[in-house]
Amino acid sequence: MPNLDALHQPYWSAMGPMITLTVAAFVVMILEFVFKSEDKRWLHGLSMLGVVAALVVAIWHFYAKPQAVLATVQNDIIATMFTLLILITALLVFLFTYDYAAQVKVASEHTYLILFAVVGALAMVSSVDMVTLYVGLELLSVSSYILAALRTKSTRSVEGGIKYLLMGSIGSAVLLYGLSFIYGLSGTTNLGELFSKQTLTSGASLFAQYPAVTVLAFVLILGGLGFKLSLVPFHMWTPDTYDGAPTPISAFLSTLSKTAVFGMLLRMMLYVFSVSGSNMFYLASLLAVASMLVGNLIALPQRNMKRLLAFSSVAQAGYVLIPFTMFNENNVVDWTSLVNSITFYLFAYTFTTVGAFAIVHVVSHARNSGDSDALLGLYQRSPWLAGALTIFLLGLAGMPLTAGFVGKFYIFADTIHLHQAWLGVLLFLTSVVSFFYYFGWIRKIYQKSEAKDSVLIRPSGIMNTLLGLCVLGTLILGVVPATLLHALAKLA
Repeated sequence: MPNLDALHQPYWSAMGPMITLTVAAFVVMILEFVFKSEDKRWLHGLSMLGVVAALVVAIWHFYAKPQAVLATVQNDIIATMFTLLILITALLVFLFTYDYAAQVKVASEHTYLILFAVVGALAMVSSVDMVTLYVGLELLSVSSYILAALRTKSTRSVEGGIKYLLMGSIGSAVLLYGLSFIYGLSGTTNLGELFSKQTLTSGASLFAQYPAVTVLAFVLILGGLGFKLSLVPFHMWTPDTYDGAPTPISAFLSTLSKTAVFGMLLRMMLYVFSVSGSNMFYLASLLAVASMLVGNLIALPQRNMKRLLAFSSVAQAGYVLIPFTMFNENNVVDWTSLVNSITFYLFAYTFTTVGAFAIVHVVSHARNSGDSDALLGLYQRSPWLAGALTIFLLGLAGMPLTAGFVGKFYIFADTIHLHQAWLGVLLFLTSVVSFFYYFGWIRKIYQKSEAKDSVLIRPSGIMNTLLGLCVLGTLILGVVPATLLHALAKLA
């Protein structure tokens, strides 16, 4: 008899986290309909258990031999690391939503919609077929549209959700148009098969045979995903959506959603365009430069804390896009190093951003104001929150001893090594610009407040747990980055 365990091992190692979360999502959805109680925060706890179970499965198969399942899902270095990051982010988001639901009434649909969105995100980073990639993207996108507008009594939430829906739909259509060109030129939707055709046969790359159409497909795919990543000039939905959405969903859109899209973009670059002409990658440089400049400059005058973090996320997306500009065949490219740089920076960005949004929520709720002046005298009211937010802001700015510094350093080193120093210099200069608004917050945190309502702020145990995890992640990756780099090197 055949060994059934051996037969199913590839399926479970490649699709285990997706299967686990899909089951959890359906269970939570059914329970939400069955139980009619007012307080359904226990569903958040159940969802967290589902995420933890999926995380255990992902860690259990962390060093499993890379292999494809049904030529569609693959557990390579991209899938493994991005799956781990997505599940960690999902756990942080659920901790956030659990605390948020205790203070603000939210629709109980939040729970299973987030789970379905995470399943879509996992499909995006694990699939090697364009059809499955697009289905995963739409599952993530449709869930996100609803999540952004679930505060139906808030005009800002509905407005932000509609803008996100319209712009996201345009991005999806543009992306699908670009993917259709790739299918038309290659005759296959499977990225592995397409990569083999281009590399094993001399002169068989899409660019060599159809240069104009390949560049057009590249532009459409990059533009379509640019909407999802809120890259300039596709970023106009971002501040209104982040400001109107529930704060945990703003953190979700800023981190987990972008991580999944970057994973999909990374796979498309490596499998389809890395063996094509190098000139097209300068188009990605333009988006990276515009996002770094515009995101940081527009963030300078912002007083609303969520809108400032929204424009900051635009700039951060520009930083992460820099390694994508160096996937070409004319330079000797160590693509493993570039993948490591992208992955490390996304880990650093996730911890700092989720933590920053969490403290913004706590302070805004306590002071009933989303203005940055609500931070005045925070050190007097809660030294713990003041210290944690300072660490997150220093990490976003890229100061030493934080994960953000190490992430930016590795990207900067890649630009020097691959003779793209001008991008590294621009990364450094725009980071200096960001100091002005990040340190503006830090100045307010430690400035003595004369307000009579400066009451002490005491976060819940769940919120303290979330902030503690984010602080640990930011400092550990900043002080001993080898903890993640060694794992990346062993996977590679």
